[in-house]
Amino acid sequence: MTLTKESIDEKRVKIPPIDSSVPSKTETATFSMGCFWGPDALFGSTPGVVRTRVGYAGGQTANPTYYNIGDHIETIQIDYDPGVIYYEKLLNIFWKSHNPHTPGWLRQYMSAIFHHNDQQEQFAIETLRNRSRDTQKTIHTEIMPFSKFYLAEGYHQKYNLKQYPELISDYISIYPDEEDFIHSTSAAKVNGYVSGYGTLRGFEAEVKSLGLSLSASEKIRDIISRFKGDK
Repeated sequence: MTLTKESIDEKRVKIPPIDSSVPSKTETATFSMGCFWGPDALFGSTPGVVRTRVGYAGGQTANPTYYNIGDHIETIQIDYDPGVIYYEKLLNIFWKSHNPHTPGWLRQYMSAIFHHNDQQEQFAIETLRNRSRDTQKTIHTEIMPFSKFYLAEGYHQKYNLKQYPELISDYISIYPDEEDFIHSTSAAKVNGYVSGYGTLRGFEAEVKSLGLSLSASEKIRDIISRFKGDK
């Protein structure tokens, strides 16, 4: 479920400004990079990314769950603004942010790129060839057409953010419907900040757009400072 104009209008009094101004046109990228909690935070913090969600893809098992994943792979799905960030940049982050030379000890944790169209496929193949040319190691990343994405259970979504009850209470008051929370740009960004991505300076530049209480904002400052100092 994507935040619609109607749902935004209903919540306009308290919806974070960054969520009420999402671009009308986005594109989707789908990657597997091992455990999906880290990529959820990494891409959520990336400028131009509108929303993230974690789930399962790449298999034939119907209706997979975390404890019955079958032949699916833990996957991050990203909606992004192509006017701000290009798919090639997302691919660059993909390659730099996990180890594609180590085969997943389970299929669940393998490395994969799911392309949504011919252009994405071409870029994925090109970057794989470039990566292979520049290394002597075997690359175990698979490139495959996107078929279907199954949303993971709620407790996996924005997992690191959910470790802070004082922050989650703010989001529950804004988004009692968890699907809206999952698709919130504000939640994606804050999940990145509390995971060590971003800087205090960057947070201060956008804190007013995140729609959080003063106490929640101060908590995030404390968390960032522990990761980054006062940068």
